[in-house]
Amino acid sequence: MTPNAKMIDLRIARVKNSSALSFDAVFPERDESWEAQLPVWRPGRYERANFAQYVIKMAGVLDNGSEIKLEKSDLHRWIIPAGIHRLRWIFQADILNAGSTFVSDDLQYVNPVNCFIYDRSNHALGYKITLSDIPENWDIATALPTVDGCLMAHDMQHAMDSPWMASPTLWHDTYQVEDSDKMVNFHVWTYGDAPPQQEKFMADHLAFSKSQISAFGTFPTSDYHFLYLLPSDTEVRHGVEHEDSTVIALGPSAKIQTQHGYNELVGIASHELYHAWNVKRIRPSEWTPYNFEDACPSRLGYIAEGVTTYMGDLFLFESGCIDLKGWSTLMETLLYRHINNPGRHNLSVAESSYDTWLDGYRPGVKGRKGSIYVEGSVLAFMCDTRIMKVTDGKSSLSTAMKILWERFGKARIGIVSDVYWDVLAEVAGERLDDLRKKYADGTEDTWDDLVECMHANGLALTKSLDEKGHVRATLHPV
Repeated sequence: MTPNAKMIDLRIARVKNSSALSFDAVFPERDESWEAQLPVWRPGRYERANFAQYVIKMAGVLDNGSEIKLEKSDLHRWIIPAGIHRLRWIFQADILNAGSTFVSDDLQYVNPVNCFIYDRSNHALGYKITLSDIPENWDIATALPTVDGCLMAHDMQHAMDSPWMASPTLWHDTYQVEDSDKMVNFHVWTYGDAPPQQEKFMADHLAFSKSQISAFGTFPTSDYHFLYLLPSDTEVRHGVEHEDSTVIALGPSAKIQTQHGYNELVGIASHELYHAWNVKRIRPSEWTPYNFEDACPSRLGYIAEGVTTYMGDLFLFESGCIDLKGWSTLMETLLYRHINNPGRHNLSVAESSYDTWLDGYRPGVKGRKGSIYVEGSVLAFMCDTRIMKVTDGKSSLSTAMKILWERFGKARIGIVSDVYWDVLAEVAGERLDDLRKKYADGTEDTWDDLVECMHANGLALTKSLDEKGHVRATLHPV
């Protein structure tokens, strides 16, 4: 990719002695007034994030270098007078998690969707990004291509979904997996702590990557980057999927270096890699393409996150990263959250998907809604079991997801509910409308069906009360 007149020339630097970043962007010249937009939300977090609250300053720059104050036409939008094509703004960058932007003495971590301005009338504009104050001895971890020392994004959507981290102390390793038509290069980067159990860590990444790629046949890109933020003294647990990369944050060191911390890292990684197909390409029509100007509710969060949660854990088991006991432990934890949330009987998982845009990922009003991750994963498990049972193991939910990838994901065609359930019916040879009615669009209790599904998989499911009076589900081989 080479710079051209249809690109925004963007320079980024840390504001001296602060936790803020300064942006200086030159847009293609135009004679009429236009509007500059900052995203309202980010992919992977289906709620309004209101990133403009972190903008400290927004100014237009005249030809003589002087600045003028810009007026807003919306909370995240500025009116740019005719003749102004250069903007300067300052963004507060002091939140360290997988979806934020953060700067310190040894780290520049940027999620463009937090802090990049774009021309709302011209999404085709690319970005030539210069990191003005990054020393030569710093490494830069990103899926963005580099041309003459600059990061390049071919359009707005590409830029917004391509984070990076730069630091003098990044740990880096690679591995390769062959799909049906190419060799895929995987990069693993960590800031802060090095990965725990490094040899096993890389072996497990290789194993679940091979397993997932085998299920889909092809991988969406030839290069993929795992960006790990492993701070020594910050409490964080978070993962966010991106087009050709993922950011995973876990800390502090006391957690990272435990076996539980290791298991969490690998579990999040498998989940996020599955997103490379499901959600980044197999995507609800409401998010195709992403509209960053306003909330974009969808009833398909249970597919986006629920199927991914279930499959991420399943591929850990199928690839040998965990054994049956390990998978059962993950499922028991999931079922604990499922059974003890009365909100699943109030709002269906489809309705809860839509309503993440109301109260976000907070617990909200007790008993009001379910979790798209938890309830969606439970439903995915029941669908998978049904398909395998009626096809004598010849097809599965993975078969359906491969079809969705080939028909819709590759072509970037958004899906709707009927498409998903029709494909499930296609691979099963019969409709799964009872599961859809009861557990996707309805709020019926799942226990009896779960017991039956577990039994079909050679497991007995029982429940008891713990010391807090919560229901605890237990799995053991039949």
